[in-house]
Amino acid sequence: MQLNKINTEAETKENKRSQWAKKAEYFLAVAGNIVGLGNVWRFPYLCYKNGGGVFLVPYLFFMITCGVPLFLMETALGQYTRKSGIISWRNICPLFKGIGYAGLMIIFYTAIMYIIILAWALFYLFHSFSKVLPWASCSNTWNTGNVKTEKGKQGTTSI
Repeated sequence: MQLNKINTEAETKENKRSQWAKKAEYFLAVAGNIVGLGNVWRFPYLCYKNGGGVFLVPYLFFMITCGVPLFLMETALGQYTRKSGIISWRNICPLFKGIGYAGLMIIFYTAIMYIIILAWALFYLFHSFSKVLPWASCSNTWNTGNVKTEKGKQGTTSI
């Protein structure tokens, strides 16, 4: 009888996951995931490219009919099962396990993209402290003969 009690305590420690201390922490974490670099950089460009304010009508329609329900379903599923995406989708139906793996791959590739963007920012930040910026002249090894100078004339560099 004592052995079953120990196993039960070990199982509860293993299955216990951390929780949010306050509702504000959860709200800020969700808002941080929703508003990313893609929304800040790409959305104004898409609005301009696709007709300005007219683009907002189908965007808001699909956001309300597709985006918000899917987001609420995914967060409710995660809160209900208190498991990772792969395990929670597998518990619903073993065939849905692929949805969890697809979500994991999307997160993985998005993280790589953000790391590359941050590397560019750090590269330009460190090079901006040097006296001569590498992109200030046309006499670099990566320039071709088609480089235009400040006056609009063709550059004299060649590979």
